[in-house]
Amino acid sequence: MKIVRRLSLLVSLSSLLAMPALVQAQDAASPALSPEPSRSTWPAVTRPADRGPRHYSAVRSGTFGGKSLRYRAVLSEMLVRDRAGKPASSLFVTAFVAGIDQRLAAQRPVIFIFNGGPGGSSNTLMFGAMGPSRLQAFDVAAIGNAKTPVVPNEDAVLDIADLVFIDAPETGYGRPLPGSDEKTFRSNDGDSNAFAQVILRWLTDNGRMASPVYIMGESYGSIRAVLLARDLRVATPRVEPAGLILVSQALWYNGPETGMTVLPDPVRAVNSLPDIAALAWHHGLIDNRTQTLEQAVRAAQTFALQDYAKILIAGNRAPETERACVAERLAQLTGVPASTWLAGSLRLSNIRRQMLAGRNLALGQFDGREIEPLQGIVDDSHRDFKAMMAGLTAATGQLRRDLFHAEGLPDYRSTVDSPPAFEETWTFNKAPMPGTEIILREQMAAMPKMRLMVTQGVFDTTTTMGETDYQFAQIAAPQDRTTFAYYPGGHMLYSEDEGRRAFLSDVRTFISGQVLARRPFPHPAPGQIGGRKQATGQ
Repeated sequence: MKIVRRLSLLVSLSSLLAMPALVQAQDAASPALSPEPSRSTWPAVTRPADRGPRHYSAVRSGTFGGKSLRYRAVLSEMLVRDRAGKPASSLFVTAFVAGIDQRLAAQRPVIFIFNGGPGGSSNTLMFGAMGPSRLQAFDVAAIGNAKTPVVPNEDAVLDIADLVFIDAPETGYGRPLPGSDEKTFRSNDGDSNAFAQVILRWLTDNGRMASPVYIMGESYGSIRAVLLARDLRVATPRVEPAGLILVSQALWYNGPETGMTVLPDPVRAVNSLPDIAALAWHHGLIDNRTQTLEQAVRAAQTFALQDYAKILIAGNRAPETERACVAERLAQLTGVPASTWLAGSLRLSNIRRQMLAGRNLALGQFDGREIEPLQGIVDDSHRDFKAMMAGLTAATGQLRRDLFHAEGLPDYRSTVDSPPAFEETWTFNKAPMPGTEIILREQMAAMPKMRLMVTQGVFDTTTTMGETDYQFAQIAAPQDRTTFAYYPGGHMLYSEDEGRRAFLSDVRTFISGQVLARRPFPHPAPGQIGGRKQATGQ
């Protein structure tokens, strides 16, 4: 799972929600691209990963996209090398490859898929949306229940592309090799280098160097996807991805908060208001009977960019009467009392804990539709992630036993043992290295055929839709090569049938090279997850 646990709606910077014309507009004030794109702090990859000793395969059949086909499932160990070229860690790849005429293989796309963290395996995307099998349900309860059934995933895109899931070093069955430093790949660039080695090995061994390559990364994995595009472009042999699919993107994230006290940023407050309105609509804090979700978001957006922005920029120079009027309007738009807005200088300091405080509830860590008791709430950094992912871990174990009949592997890690401690040891980009969003701009310019697909759940409380819209407005990704889509979900935007099917339909269109039609703004039923009515706590 994505362990960007410290991120809350407070660090989301926006909501130019569902306005592609604004999101994709060119920003004349953006800094000019460097003549030569930036490079990794690690040496360029010149050799693929080594083959590991453990390799398992099986042949199965299924129906995908309405087509019946046979496919080969392969679990392979690979050994990735450190800066000096010495094998330092094992990691495992699970591939699903359709049984087609090998003469056609070079024309068939390959999607390399992974989740984030850092410190997460790839089984969230595998059993949530992309694999040939999935968990029957995918809400918080189902993910954490080892008895959640696994069912066929007929919406998977295996009929048009082969699927390769990569577990990051120290996750899945992968472990550091004896004598190596366990922290070798705990950095943005080291992690990307390891994945690039694996991708080159898989393409080489399977005779697929000519295949269209797509890279799908979720949450922190979106950062990895961008860095992989950079590193594969200068690797030997060279690979230029046909496209990147960024799921619940987190390009702006660059490590845990420093703890420094700084002045409040009006832009953050202004641009997060439509996100708050969306959550308020879902939970019935505002009218969700005669007003649609989109109408609630639009109303908040209009107010945010006008009166709200003006008063926040004025700060303590704004007349009290105007501040009171703005607080009343904020209460109407969000259902949060005007007194709460006034007490916080017209901001919410902890949205997840403040929005439903009147019901003694807090919003979920990854999906704002999920709720938990406010009293005694566990800090995100102290959550039991192993228990939270018990259902996913059990499903992966079932795959190992029933499909691959693999014995002697270590316990599967859906995440590293202690995600908070792991992230503290991670090296994020540091100056003068550019941020990931700048690297994306560079690579889009350096590879004029590479396309971009950005997907977002409208109730995401970890990497919010507002942040996505704002960031891509600043990146100014080429409009003719970039598509955006929003779904009625949270951080795992495919967590229920409607969102999963819409997401996979859009992935299918994107991989097929077709123009992705503009998806209407989501229109979910309020107060429900997966068609089930939520308890309100009132």
